[in-house]
Amino acid sequence: MKKQVWLLALLAGMTLGGAQMVTPTTVHAKAQRTMKVYPQRLRGTWYHYEGAGKYDKVKFTATKWRTAGYDNTQHYTRTTTLHQRLASADPAQIAKHTNWVVGQKMWVRQANWVGLRGWNQSAGDGTYYKVANKPYHGQKLAVLSEAGGAGLWVDQHYYASKQVAKQLKNHRFHGEVYYAS
Repeated sequence: MKKQVWLLALLAGMTLGGAQMVTPTTVHAKAQRTMKVYPQRLRGTWYHYEGAGKYDKVKFTATKWRTAGYDNTQHYTRTTTLHQRLASADPAQIAKHTNWVVGQKMWVRQANWVGLRGWNQSAGDGTYYKVANKPYHGQKLAVLSEAGGAGLWVDQHYYASKQVAKQLKNHRFHGEVYYAS
């Protein structure tokens, strides 16, 4: 009798425990959405020194992504707004919004990245950002790394001040995977 009660309790525990483990995963998969706001660590203004007194600038707020810089000698600025949607939505089947982006968090090469794509972008790679504390001459610096391509290849780094950006210019940090140049 004791064996039967023990066996029933074990089966009930496995059944209930199994249901608890499966249910959240199933519900999460059906309702997976893109980011609603940018992570706090990304927010702020970041600078990259281009040379000749020119800086590229990236600014994140809770929902805005602003970029400014130089394409050859032409100065450009662009502001896009982060919007949330189902991750499984077909970009070709939703309303057109040229200044909207979607963001997704991802874990790549032991780092948290934010991948950004156009609201209606259905092909091509996006732009990726991460913030990490990097060692430089015995100090730790907060560094915003920007990457692109299928391999998330880093193309430049941004810093919290223009002075640091100018000092580090095109510095390459150990452990990053860079575009070939």
